[in-house]
Amino acid sequence: MTCSASSSPTVITDALDVPFSPSDFPYPGINALLLDTGFKPQGTPSGGTPLYRTPCGRGTVKIDQRARFARFSCSGAACHHLRMSGAWLDLLSILSESPHCVTRLDAALDLAMDGADLVHSLRKRHANGTVSLGRKAIKTSVILSVRDDGRESGTWYAGYGSSAKATAKAYDKALQMLQRFGEVVPPRGRVEVTAWKGYGATLRDAAMPEAIFWHIASPALLQAPEGVPMWQPDTDGGWQSERRELVPAQVLRNRVDNSGELDALIDLASSFEGGLEHLRHLLNQRVSSAASAQLAKSA
Repeated sequence: MTCSASSSPTVITDALDVPFSPSDFPYPGINALLLDTGFKPQGTPSGGTPLYRTPCGRGTVKIDQRARFARFSCSGAACHHLRMSGAWLDLLSILSESPHCVTRLDAALDLAMDGADLVHSLRKRHANGTVSLGRKAIKTSVILSVRDDGRESGTWYAGYGSSAKATAKAYDKALQMLQRFGEVVPPRGRVEVTAWKGYGATLRDAAMPEAIFWHIASPALLQAPEGVPMWQPDTDGGWQSERRELVPAQVLRNRVDNSGELDALIDLASSFEGGLEHLRHLLNQRVSSAASAQLAKSA
């Protein structure tokens, strides 16, 4: 599976933040799905797993569990991996089954054009330094650099660092891919809008982001095509998605059977006398410690 950003001319969800009450956080289902789709948990000194990385390492899912709240945060590359794995709607379905709200949703559209032209056109279109993505005007700004071909390009922002409930940016996606990953892709510009807490975005919008994208982007940034669905805030509309059943025992078996790290630990243990028995002891100790912590938590 490629980790490159999609060049499809469709609107995609490119980031998602969803907070929950600690008592309603659907972590078991999230954990099982992420493990089933190849995410790699990153351990912490305390033994927790607050961060999962995609197999290629570019995307992350952050799990934040605290006394007063819990939060699920998914980066753009992680959203892409879940879509390519056929698990995006499964994830949203898991999230939807617990009381929640959406505090950030990024929706993006890639354009088959030179990103420098996209940035230049928006600078020219809003030369007075403001743009209206809603009822109030917000300030614009840019961060530019000179490309190898001598053209100035970068990112144009609308509402960067402000308290606006809807912000946006347009940037040279091909330049970003080259600078960040050293990857050469065809000329590409990206327009991305963000709905923040209080705007009214829902998991329905994360599943079908076209309506909210054009509601924010048109007409200030791009002209919406004909037939775009109307968007209304806070309307899940009974959205739901059938999802495949994950059997935790099978997910666990698959991960153990295909764990490169576990293979390497076994090889290491095999390199000295008594090593395999020592590894078995360490694993048993780790499982017993976790089981004791679970009992204490449920007591």
